[in-house]
Formats: sequence, structure tokens, C-alpha cells
Amino acid sequence: MRAVFTVDLPTLDGGSYPTDAQISEIIRSFGWEPVEICQCPDEVAKLEKCRELARILFEDMPPGSMSRLEHVVTYGYLADDYTRFVVIKLVEGQITFRLANNVLSRLQTSTAKIIRKLLNAQLEGKSFQISNQSVVIYERGNDYIVQTGRVIPNPLKETFRSDRKSVMIATTALSIFVVVLILLTLGGMASENYGLLGGTLERLSTAMLTATLVSGLNLTETYFEIYRNRIIVW
Repeated sequence: MRAVFTVDLPTLDGGSYPTDAQISEIIRSFGWEPVEICQCPDEVAKLEKCRELARILFEDMPPGSMSRLEHVVTYGYLADDYTRFVVIKLVEGQITFRLANNVLSRLQTSTAKIIRKLLNAQLEGKSFQISNQSVVIYERGNDYIVQTGRVIPNPLKETFRSDRKSVMIATTALSIFVVVLILLTLGGMASENYGLLGGTLERLSTAMLTATLVSGLNLTETYFEIYRNRIIVW
């Protein structure tokens, strides 16, 4: 099986995009360069070796993949998951990752590792972005889609999207609490002055504040769970 996703390159000072050498260097810094590439004497030899290894990888992909060989930027191997991958640049400003592994769970894990590393990396102070958040896993040797995923580049937005119930409760409760607080403050509706009405408003404000705090804690827990453990929703 193979996973495919694209990454937007940062625009560097002067309006240019990173060179192939810069892309290779930052991918290499993640520690995924195979030994046979490390042993090459210079960048030209490294690129030739990358394309040699990529040719073997492309043999397990649909016909026509070999035409991408001249666009290969670098090649890598995640030893923990036994996942091979190749980086291709077909257009300026964007690179495509193709990962290969026969075990779906390992392929998913490797994809998440690469995306997390890229989103946390910087090149000359600029960050990589993933505007096309789709990750597609294909069956080996053809274009049959096995599974699709969605990248989570912003954990905060994903928190609000995935836990809408807590967002709604927190927003509603906080709004009611503010209104009650204004009535108690400006209207002087303390329980000793207004009897039942004042006491009711005070109890209501306490209940709304409690609901806001509980929902806020739920949202915080969801945020950290997404931030630490989820980079792709399959």
C-alpha cells in the first residue's frame, strides 16, 4: 500500500521557494536518510542514489509512476515502521510525499510522523503548510483507495469542531452568567433586598459559572489530547 499527501513550501525572503538541496537537507535532519545514501560522497551522488532507490519504489506503483522519477528530490526510510518514502516536486512551491508499506497501521503511523515533523519544522524561520489536508492510502500497484484521512494543522480549530457540545454549553452558560451578573450589579438585586428574585439570580449565576468551567475543562482536555496524539483523522 502507499500513502500520498502534499505539503506547501514556505516562501523565503526575497519571494523564492526552497531549493531541492534545502528540502533534502531538512528531510535529512529528521534522521530518515538510509545508510546507502549517507555514504555517498556528494549531493550529486546522493540524488542519483535517491532516484535509484525510488525506481524500485515506483515499480510497486501504477503504470506511469516512472515518469515522476526525474522529479524526485529525496528518498527516506523510517526504520521503526519499515516504511520507505520518496519526495517529489512537480510544481514550484509544493512537494508530494509517497510512502510505501504493506501494513496499513505502520503506513498510518509513518504518515503521521512525517506530517508532525514537517509542521513543527522551520526553514529560515518559515513554516511548512498543508493547504490540501487530504491524505489518501491506495492499494499496492493500482489506484484503488483503501482509506482517506484529514490532516489537523490547527489543534485549536479541531477542538472547537470536534467538541461542539462543550463549546455551545460554555458559550451559552457564560452569556447567561454575564447577563445575571449585570442585573445583580447594576440593578442591586441582592437576595437581602429583593428576596426570592435576588436569591434565584444568585443561584443561577453560580450554576452558569459552574457549567462554563466544566465545559472549559472539557475543551482543554480535548485540545491537549488532539495536540499530543492526533495529527490525522482517519
